[in-house]
Amino acid sequence: MKKLLFIIICLSVSVNILAHPGIGIVTNSKGEIFYTDLAKVWKVSADGKTKTIVVPNVHTHELYMDKQDNLFGENLWYEGEAIDKWGHFVWKYNAKGQFTKVIPNTEGFLSNYSFTRDAQENMYWIERGKKESILMKRTPDGKVAIVQTLKTTDVRWQYCQDDGTFYYVDDNDLMKIKDGKVTMVSLNVDDVRGHKLRLTPNHSVFGMWTDNNENVYVTIYENREIRKIAPNGKVTIAYTSPLGWHPTGGLFDKVGNLWVLENNDLNQVRVIKVNRTDLSKVASEKSDIEFLIFNLFCLFFGSILLFFLSKKFPVMKSSRLMLQASFLIFFITFNAMAQNSGIAVGEGAPAFDPYHVSGKDKGTKTCPMCKYGAKTEGLMVWINDDLKDYEKMLSFLEAQYLTKNANNWKTFIVFMNPKHENESLLKQKLSDYAKKLNLKNVAFTFISSPTDAETAGVYEINPKVKNTIFAYKKRVITKKFVNFDTDKENFTSLLNF
Repeated sequence: MKKLLFIIICLSVSVNILAHPGIGIVTNSKGEIFYTDLAKVWKVSADGKTKTIVVPNVHTHELYMDKQDNLFGENLWYEGEAIDKWGHFVWKYNAKGQFTKVIPNTEGFLSNYSFTRDAQENMYWIERGKKESILMKRTPDGKVAIVQTLKTTDVRWQYCQDDGTFYYVDDNDLMKIKDGKVTMVSLNVDDVRGHKLRLTPNHSVFGMWTDNNENVYVTIYENREIRKIAPNGKVTIAYTSPLGWHPTGGLFDKVGNLWVLENNDLNQVRVIKVNRTDLSKVASEKSDIEFLIFNLFCLFFGSILLFFLSKKFPVMKSSRLMLQASFLIFFITFNAMAQNSGIAVGEGAPAFDPYHVSGKDKGTKTCPMCKYGAKTEGLMVWINDDLKDYEKMLSFLEAQYLTKNANNWKTFIVFMNPKHENESLLKQKLSDYAKKLNLKNVAFTFISSPTDAETAGVYEINPKVKNTIFAYKKRVITKKFVNFDTDKENFTSLLNF
C-alpha cells in the first residue's frame, strides 16, 4: 500500500512538472470571459456567477476573439508512440454559437497561422532559430511575409497589441517590437537569477497583456505572481495567486476589473475576478511607512502586556529586561529603515533619462541602462549631498578607465539636485565641476529633484540619505551602498562585485 501511495505521489508530481498550462483567456463585446483548460473551452458570465462549456474536446493553449465576437482556437493531438504523429485543426465558434473548422484535420503542428493578432486581423509569430529568429506576418487575405530578423536565445510566449506593438519572451527577458525597433521591456523578468536557479526560466513566464496606460502585465508561474511593468521600466507585483495556484494568463475588462487564469498543482484550471477597487489590496508591495506603523503597533501593545505581567507575576520581572531589549531592537530597526535606499540587489535596473553634462552623451537626455546596461558592468552613483565631499571619489572613478575597457565598464554619476537649483544654472555649474575634475569617461548627469517620480522614484531612492551607489552587471543590480562615507571608507570596495 505504501509503495502504491508513493507511486501515485510521484506520478502526480511528474504530471505537474511536465504539464504545459494554457494561456488562453479572452473577452467578447458583452463582457463574457472565455478560457481554456486544455480539454475544453469555458464561457463565464460577465458578473462571474455562471459558467458553461462552449467548445468541448479541444486541446488549445491559446484563444483569440475578433471584433465580431468570433472565437478561434485549435485542437492538437498525439496519435501515440506506435506511429509517433501529431495532428491539429483550427476551429471557430461564432457569436451565434456555431462551431466550424477553419483549418481541417492536418498532420503535424500548426504553421503559417497564429492567434496573436492586431486590430486589423494581421497575424504575427516568430519562427524560432538557434541564434536568430524571424518575425512573420500573415495578412487577412492570407499573404505571409517576413517582417524582420531577430537575434534571440529561446523565444517563448508572444502577444500583440491592437496597434501592432509586438511583445515576446526571449529566454527570461521581455522584449518589444514597435515600428521595427526592438527594445527590452524588462531584463530577467522572472527573477530566475536570484530565485530557484535549478528551474528552467522558459517554463516560468507565461501569458502577457497590456492596459490602456501602456503598462505590461506578465504572469510568473513559479512565483505565483502577475508583474506589472510600467512604461518607465518600474516593475511591481500587481497580483499574487493563493498558495497552490499559479497564474498563466489574464485580461482587464471594460471597467478595469482583472480576470486571472490560474492553474493549480493538480492541473485544475479556474478563472477568478479581481475587482478594480481591490487590485491595490492584492498587490504585495508595502511601503516603509506601513511597516513602521505595524512595528509601532506591535511594540506598543507588546510593551503594555509585558508591563502588566511583570507587575502581577514577580517571576515576570525579568521581562522588564525583555522590554528594554525590545525598545533597543525597535530603534535599531527604525535606524536601519531610515538608512535604507534603492531597489534590491538582484533586480533589473530600470530605464530613466537624466541630463548628461559629461561623457559620450554630453548635452543629451539619454537612458544609461537602455543604451549601455545590457552589455556592460559598472556603477551608478546617486548623490544627494554637497559635491565638495565627492571630488576624491570621482577622480578615483575616472582613473579606473586607465585600466578598464570603456566598452565594458561604465560609471554614471546622478546628481539629485537637493537644493532644487534652476536647471540652466545647474547645467553650467555641473559642467564646470566636471571640467575641474577632468571627467572625460565618467558620465556626470543630473535629475530635477530627489523626489522625482520618473527617475529617483523608479530606483526607490530614499531622499533622506546622502548617497546611494549601485553596482551592476548586464543591467542587474549586484551590490548596493547607502551613505557611503567618502572620507573614511576605501574607494576600492566599490569595485569588488
